[in-house]
Amino acid sequence: MKKSWMILSAVVLTMCFAVFQRMSGPTCPKSGKMDIGGETVRYKLPRSGTTGKETAIRFPAVANHVSGASTAMPGKGAFLYYRTYPFVEGETYKQVPMRWDDGYWTASLPSRPRAGKWAYYLKVEDHTLFAAEPIRIRYKGDVPAGILVPHILLMFLAMFFATMAGIAAICDDPAYKRYCLLTIVGLLLGGFVFGCLVQYHAFGVYWSGFPLGGDFTDNKTLVALVVFLAAWGVSVFRKKARWAVLAASIVMLGIFCIPHSVNGSELDAETGLVESGR
Repeated sequence: MKKSWMILSAVVLTMCFAVFQRMSGPTCPKSGKMDIGGETVRYKLPRSGTTGKETAIRFPAVANHVSGASTAMPGKGAFLYYRTYPFVEGETYKQVPMRWDDGYWTASLPSRPRAGKWAYYLKVEDHTLFAAEPIRIRYKGDVPAGILVPHILLMFLAMFFATMAGIAAICDDPAYKRYCLLTIVGLLLGGFVFGCLVQYHAFGVYWSGFPLGGDFTDNKTLVALVVFLAAWGVSVFRKKARWAVLAASIVMLGIFCIPHSVNGSELDAETGLVESGR
């Protein structure tokens, strides 16, 4: 009964952290609702694109819009504005008319190289949206499913085993040592084997954490591995090491509260170099 409770608790906690990671990062679509012309519209705008492909931008048109209205005249229809990010001196926003399509204003952003970004905002039926804080979209290369899927699964397993290790340590279950070791294996394979391959295919670099850069995702994986290796070392030399394992579990869950892709790889349009931690 105790084991079932431990597993269920670890699964629930892992799923909560997984959902948070998915919904909180800077590449998660920007979604919400706002009032336009007295009508509430819900939107979902992309903040991640794929190199080599255009990115569709769709924004709901208000219900009283008449299909076929001109999108070529200022003050009529809708427009998409975009420019390179980080901003390049002397560059201005490019304007693209949006077309009306089945209840949505639509346009496309052109592709950018891996780790390249656009900043964009919209003008929809005389309402300027997001101009004060333009939406930033980052582009990445295609990552083969044979690399991406194992990376995701192994990282979730590492988080699950870390949670199990912490719960087992609280319950003084000797299995906490085994879960500690499984967490290390998951981090090594998921973060430092498949994770590096994901980084390379997506952004052209294998590692952008310490000491090469300031990518929070790489760095938090590194910190998690270090604290669990330390806890494992304590368990080797001491019969009772459950408090060290519990501390490692808390640290790992804490750092995974940091949203995914923060301070990630970013292309410097002027130098052509991929940097991180900017």
